[in-house]
Amino acid sequence: MPDINRRTFLTWSGVVGAAAFATPMFGAGLAAAAAGQAPALDSLSSDWLPQGELGHLPAVSNFWGAVGVADNVLGIRNFTLAPYLQGGGDACALSVDGAPITASESRWSAYEVLRKAVTGSGVRIQTATRLAFERNELLLRVTVSNPTRTAITVSVNANPRIARATAGWTWSPPRPGGGRTFTAYKVSGSSLLISDSGSSAVTAFAFAPAPTLSTASAGGTAQWSVAAGESATIDIVMEVGQTSTGAPLKDVSDGKSVLDACNATITEFQDAFNAAARGWKNRWLDAFTPGNGHYSGCLPTLDTDDTAIARMYYMSILSVLACERTNLSAAFSGVLGRPTGSGAFRGFDRVYVTGGPEWSNTVTYFWDTSYASVILALLDPKMVKAHTTYWLSKDIYNGYAIDCVSGNTVGPWYSANDLTVFTTILNYINYSGDVSFLDTPVSGTGKTVHEHLKSMATHWQSLVPQGQSLADYGENHNLLEVLPKYVHQVASFNAANVWMMQQVSQLSARAGDSATAKDFNNRADALLGEVLKLYDSANKGVWNCRHNDGTTVAVRTVLDFAIAGNLLAPALTDAQKTAMKSFVTTELLAGDWMRALSLSDSQAPVSRVDHGTDGAYDAWPALTAQTFARFGDYPAFLSLLRRFAGVTRQGPFSQAHELQQVAGVPVTDRPALNPAKAVTVSAWINPSSWPTQIWQSSIIGKDSWSSGAAGYVLRGGAGGKISFVITLDGSFIEVQTTSTVPASGWHHVAGVYDGNQLQIFIDGTVQATRPATGTLTPSTGTPLIVGSCPSDSSRRFIGSIDEARIYARALSAAEINAQYAATIPDTGATDDTLVLRLPFDEGNGTTTTESISDETVKINGATWSTGPTGFGKALTFPDTPAYRAVIASPDSLQVFNCVPGGKFADIIISELFGYIPDGTTAKLQDATVPRGLAATLSGVRLNGKHHRITSGPSGLSLT
Repeated sequence: MPDINRRTFLTWSGVVGAAAFATPMFGAGLAAAAAGQAPALDSLSSDWLPQGELGHLPAVSNFWGAVGVADNVLGIRNFTLAPYLQGGGDACALSVDGAPITASESRWSAYEVLRKAVTGSGVRIQTATRLAFERNELLLRVTVSNPTRTAITVSVNANPRIARATAGWTWSPPRPGGGRTFTAYKVSGSSLLISDSGSSAVTAFAFAPAPTLSTASAGGTAQWSVAAGESATIDIVMEVGQTSTGAPLKDVSDGKSVLDACNATITEFQDAFNAAARGWKNRWLDAFTPGNGHYSGCLPTLDTDDTAIARMYYMSILSVLACERTNLSAAFSGVLGRPTGSGAFRGFDRVYVTGGPEWSNTVTYFWDTSYASVILALLDPKMVKAHTTYWLSKDIYNGYAIDCVSGNTVGPWYSANDLTVFTTILNYINYSGDVSFLDTPVSGTGKTVHEHLKSMATHWQSLVPQGQSLADYGENHNLLEVLPKYVHQVASFNAANVWMMQQVSQLSARAGDSATAKDFNNRADALLGEVLKLYDSANKGVWNCRHNDGTTVAVRTVLDFAIAGNLLAPALTDAQKTAMKSFVTTELLAGDWMRALSLSDSQAPVSRVDHGTDGAYDAWPALTAQTFARFGDYPAFLSLLRRFAGVTRQGPFSQAHELQQVAGVPVTDRPALNPAKAVTVSAWINPSSWPTQIWQSSIIGKDSWSSGAAGYVLRGGAGGKISFVITLDGSFIEVQTTSTVPASGWHHVAGVYDGNQLQIFIDGTVQATRPATGTLTPSTGTPLIVGSCPSDSSRRFIGSIDEARIYARALSAAEINAQYAATIPDTGATDDTLVLRLPFDEGNGTTTTESISDETVKINGATWSTGPTGFGKALTFPDTPAYRAVIASPDSLQVFNCVPGGKFADIIISELFGYIPDGTTAKLQDATVPRGLAATLSGVRLNGKHHRITSGPSGLSLT
């Protein structure tokens, strides 16, 4: 087995280590960009986040596709770069001495995901995951530091199950199933080739330094030995392509070109690794550079000292760029398996797919795309024109999206199609200045674009039930899918019909067609009166749905506020606007995000994140903020933007963000927190209340059970009984008290394991004992949390905690009694076996210092209070901690990368800076109304003229 020493490690770490693992924290660097320039891409990374804090593990993209990372510190999942895609399950898992290593924390940036882990013996692993720029190539870099006295074996499983698919690309990509056979071939001492029996796909692996390499039926395993006291680096390349024959591999020589490309990269790994970052950074700058040679337009730059607003704007744009694909064009038709011949679909030069990497990898949804249509019209007007023209030629009533591999319409018709296609086309015309597009004939339809807009604006008439006045948008599956009462005659899309007819009237008037303008205006006025009947003041700001039997139901969803309120704002009374705003602020806003459905709705709770009570689709908060602006409430609009910017600490905008109630003080795992032979866990507590069950209130928790029992926890409940749980040789062992800690007043509690028994002390006296022997099972990679459980955030302590401690030995009864009797907090604090101490003595701020490691740790959902007499400050954990939003889990069918977050940049341009051109003239709305922000938007371009918009104390100015 190859031995790796420190010299090997230093070859890389001296070149790239600092850059790879020390990128700026939240917001840093945003204000440092020169005026008129975009910030550095690295300033838009996420925070370093504990793995347990993530709702959705990160993904990285390269303009050809994306790959997600797995729980394992090196693992990957959902590698999807059309036409290549990974089957179910994770790949590339890393193990140390046969034990898979779970990442403890990770950090996202546009071009890489960084991860860290520490084993129970103190071995440190850091990894970087990148996709080569615009190549079907994965780049993995591993650094390992072995402080132990023995050599360790590092293993990586190369088993990705990647196939090639030229058909079946819809919302759900055609991933290879269990009926496929994948075969691995050891080609040399440092290379593998893996074939797929069902397609022409081949996957090559190359490693540096050369490992000990073995193969199994579906992949291979690479192993290296890292000497005691040494550090090492390992580089891995995974190259994907197809056989030279275009058929499943029969001989290793069929995959030679893929293998050669893989080996070429491993020999120049540093260059490829750097190029992955450089390509992304150049593409990012292209987006803001006139005449950049890639996009057909460019975006304005935002200059402000308000870091939250700047981050919101640039992260919104970055989220859309993460969905850009350049490998679905005509140049890739062969590998994509498109048919040839006259009239065959040849693709688009650039595609902004709806999402990835789990689903929607090659499709553009009309609905989602519309929410990024302002920035897309500025950034890439030729692309928007090509796509929308194609949409109109394909019949938008026959699906909800276009698959950009086949060119086919996919899915059923969505109720939002008219509004969202109309919106994208209108924004293209107004922001690009291409007014002549209105008169462009659409191939195969016999209509111009303008005539299509008229048809979309009046399509609702075909949906009106006999004897009714509003369009029936059908059942649950055609609307929000999870709200069975939000059906039929809904306010949102009927209001959209009013707005679309108003827009057609204005377009016709500008074209000199006064008769059509008047006709559509009259129709809009008539329909407006009918739509307003759905608003009932008794619902306190909420609109009704009308079912086809004439009954009405109030559904407390964001959708009517965000669409009906947004589009009909000029027609609403002040009282209606006030009530609607109150509904949002009292029932929907939560923490740094919002919920799409009120908990007070008759259908609540609804668990699907995007449209339910647990979070919201990423466009809903943006539309909500825009509606406040449309109501004239710019202070609330700005406040909401700042509020929602907090979610970008998690990474890009995604399909949805999920609300979590988080409380506790998490401490990053380290070997000292996983003692093997004995442990003492202690704290001062002042409980406000206890839950029903004894396991429901974690005081200090480091317990985990997802991969088997591990760790320890001191907890309470059931009227104040205390429980101490440890894990011995892989099994949980618990001792409980019969005596209780009352729900008021300060009390000292401690759990002790000495190798022979477990004990619980309350106020210095033993209250429970249980014999037990064995070795403590470490919960490696699991953070220690004061005030909550790291494996179940619902197990929160309610009350105050002070002087949380862990000792790597069993304190005696006399020592514990001395701590209880002490009048100052330092008693026992100088013990050499004290491995964690949180004195909570700062008294202010959102962080605290762990005294032993000097780690600065976050305080989640707690407030400062007074500790036991003589002890200074403490932390109080409330009954209902604040909400925090995280990127929604794929378990709820949500993707990591998604375009609707582009709506935030859209509204910063259109509402914060008031820029609403009409295709001919650059115009500002509400220019005399101050926005409450000192900022400049530079490089706004319309019809060959460059403009700058300045926001100041007296309002907006356009120069």
